[in-house]
Amino acid sequence: MLVEESIWIAEKIKEILPEEPFPVLNIGSSTLVYRTKKQPFIQNNIFNLFSDEKKQVIHLDMKEDEGIDLVGDLSDENFRNEVKKLKPKLILCNNILMYLNKNTRKKLSNTLYEVLDKNGYLIITNSLVFPPSPDPVEAYYRATPEKMYKSLFANFYLIDQNIAKTEYSFYKFLQSKPKLILIKLLRFFMPWYKSKEWWFMMKYYLSGIKKNYSATCLFLKKETNG
Repeated sequence: MLVEESIWIAEKIKEILPEEPFPVLNIGSSTLVYRTKKQPFIQNNIFNLFSDEKKQVIHLDMKEDEGIDLVGDLSDENFRNEVKKLKPKLILCNNILMYLNKNTRKKLSNTLYEVLDKNGYLIITNSLVFPPSPDPVEAYYRATPEKMYKSLFANFYLIDQNIAKTEYSFYKFLQSKPKLILIKLLRFFMPWYKSKEWWFMMKYYLSGIKKNYSATCLFLKKETNG
């Protein structure tokens, strides 16, 4: 997550906190160490907003670790039904879509709509300008707010959208690590190794290497009658 992305998320949460949108379901939460040590701005900017995080926020992930309250796979119907019983009023789902293929992204969108309680809120973000993650299941999905909303979340009411921009780019990152430039140059001559990553990176180098990192952000509501 980008710092600027976390700030935008916090601003949207503040808009609805007077409604007491609890419980909050944080999907793909990762660990307590990740939220408080590796990227402490996640905790400081987002979860410190809640007066009693242990009661108000449910951190969900597929792996068991410290700081994860609920472990399971939302593609499993039984687990999904259990989550649905929690009636989350606000769902946070950040930087997950980039790891999913087209069909799985759509399934996740439908799942989020199904699990979210009526008239609940969804804050979802995804990398827009960013090099591929080292995670081996990276699907290289990068979409503008408009495209992401129309293709995946048109069944929600769009409250707000944003591109959270930073002052940092991959070009600046390489300047700070000159040894890495040689590695990247050698990688240019190895298109057969992780070919999908290679093609993504070549496109990224040509069009986005000097562009500052950014993230697509959507603030949505599940509007239901009755």
